[in-house]
Amino acid sequence: MEKAMEEEQLISDFGSGYEDYKERRDLLKEIEELKKIKLFLDEEDIRLARETEILSGELEGIDIALSSANTHILSFEKRKKECRKNIELLQNKKEEMIKELDKLHLKMRALKAEEKSSAAIDKNLRSELNAINSEKSRVVKRLDIVKAGIRAIAKDQTERLPNLEGCDSILKQVYNVLRETQDRMEVSVLMKKGM
Repeated sequence: MEKAMEEEQLISDFGSGYEDYKERRDLLKEIEELKKIKLFLDEEDIRLARETEILSGELEGIDIALSSANTHILSFEKRKKECRKNIELLQNKKEEMIKELDKLHLKMRALKAEEKSSAAIDKNLRSELNAINSEKSRVVKRLDIVKAGIRAIAKDQTERLPNLEGCDSILKQVYNVLRETQDRMEVSVLMKKGM
């Protein structure tokens, strides 16, 4: 209230000049306020632009995640169908394998019967092999007797005919001397022809 009285006093003292000053002062205050508001709004604008950019990035990430999820769902559906087909195929294979197992059981029974007959044949063959081995040992004994006889004959020959070995040695020496003589004669003839 006191301030209002002061202003009235100034208006009465200075007249319209003070009113102009007051208007200008009020305008300057408003301009300052507007500058502050503009600065605040600029800062808010920058902050909101950053948030918008962050949110845009998050939205892009969400879009990528959704696209990936859709792809995964489609892939899962495809694999699900393939699994169903594979299950059907496996069931068919199972039935075929059961049939094969039945055939194998029949073959095993036949093989067991063959095994029994083979065991009987094996037993017979073993007894024959034992008989052959016995015969072989008798033949080996006879061969040993024959070898001993041959050795005795050979020993007898070396004792009765010792002079033959000596004659053989002399014949070899005579042959070597004749051979050397023949070689010398051939060289001599060749040398005479060369002259």
